Amino acid sequence: MTRSVFSFKPKRILYRIILPFTLLFAITSIFSWLFSAYLITRYLDQILKSQMEQVAGAVSKSSYILNPAVLYQIKEIIKSDIVLFDRDGRTIRSTFPTDTDLSAFRFLIQGDKNRDFEEMDLNFNGEQYRTVINPLVLPDTGLAFLSIWMPKRDMAQLRTGIIIGLGCICLFGIVTMAVIAYIIARTITAPVEALAGVTEKIALGDFTKRADVNGIDEIGRLGISFNHMIDQVKAFEKQLVESEKLATAGQMAAGLAHEIRNPLTSIKMFGQVLQKRLRDRPEDEKTFLLLVKEIDRLDRIIQEIIDRANPGKLHLEKHNPNKVLNEVIDIAGQSLNAHHIKVQRNFSPHLPEILMDAEKIKSVLWNLVLNAKDSMPKGGEIIFTTRINANAAVEVIIEDSGLGIAVESEERLFQPFFTTKPEGMGLGLNISRKIIKIHGGSLTLKNREESGKNGTKALISFPAKGE
Repeated sequence: MTRSVFSFKPKRILYRIILPFTLLFAITSIFSWLFSAYLITRYLDQILKSQMEQVAGAVSKSSYILNPAVLYQIKEIIKSDIVLFDRDGRTIRSTFPTDTDLSAFRFLIQGDKNRDFEEMDLNFNGEQYRTVINPLVLPDTGLAFLSIWMPKRDMAQLRTGIIIGLGCICLFGIVTMAVIAYIIARTITAPVEALAGVTEKIALGDFTKRADVNGIDEIGRLGISFNHMIDQVKAFEKQLVESEKLATAGQMAAGLAHEIRNPLTSIKMFGQVLQKRLRDRPEDEKTFLLLVKEIDRLDRIIQEIIDRANPGKLHLEKHNPNKVLNEVIDIAGQSLNAHHIKVQRNFSPHLPEILMDAEKIKSVLWNLVLNAKDSMPKGGEIIFTTRINANAAVEVIIEDSGLGIAVESEERLFQPFFTTKPEGMGLGLNISRKIIKIHGGSLTLKNREESGKNGTKALISFPAKGE
């Protein structure tokens, strides 16, 4: 069975951000640590050599060089042993124990007798020493050689301590870098992961989720755009459902028209034949004439259903909106009077002629008038207003004093097959808005905003100059 793509856990961006930078910082830190250790070791060696030469020079010039007590005091101060050789390599003075045999180190004074401060590493009694040899002249002995023996153990411990300290600092820096990188990367990846989670839900068909991403940076803007995209997708989905409903209604209407028109045509033909045969019987002829008229009316109703499901092409001509609206009001006048509904006309005399399909616009206006009448079962008032707004668009406003729009119905008014009437298909407002839309205009329906007044306000807006 094929697994969902969301069942696989991809490499997290968080790690892909942290690891490369942490690794780079670690490599740089380790290299710097090793290079620093090398430089410090060389520096310590140079410092040690300089200090030993200074000590050797100072001791060589001292008048107490042959005094054993003074030499032992100097040994405690400099933490190094002092050995004084004659020109033949015999030991004159030494701070080593008295039984220490240094004859093996006669080679230290062989060679050039005029050299100063020769440095050498020696291994004596299992311990490493750093020595500095300096020639000098003694009053009784003549040419002699002073050597200072510093244990390398102390220098090695110092160097090791410094290197370990630098290593700890380096390790602390790497860990700190990783923590800081995690915190910084998390501020970036957390919103991205939230967006990814929402996209997974949406991909599974759940459009109720929203991207909870705040901020004014790029990720915040991405979250806002993503939420806007979700709203658009939901709107498109809603339009698609409405279109599918209308397409289904159109197919049903076309099928019904085909099935009903054939028998109606036959009935109409038979009625016309019977009408001719009953010319000498006026009463019966009149009855059949009414039958034929009703058949024609039924045919027109079927055609109207088809037109509502599919408004079709527009037959555009220039018309004055006031004239078209007057015609609708005149036709509805008797019915409105019978229901005790008063009519008020507030027409602008300066309306321009606009391009419209007059018959389709009349059907829209007629539908709005019928809705207004049905909302006032005990009578009331309808106000018809025409005007030009600030954008030079022509507006037609129909206001009634009826019951108004229920809160739970506001968002569903223009959905196909939604109706609050016991009779009707619920296509009137949907088709009306569609007709106005293909004219380039808009149709809105809401409760009247004037304080203390109930009822509904329908606003039709046509584009400026009919464009």
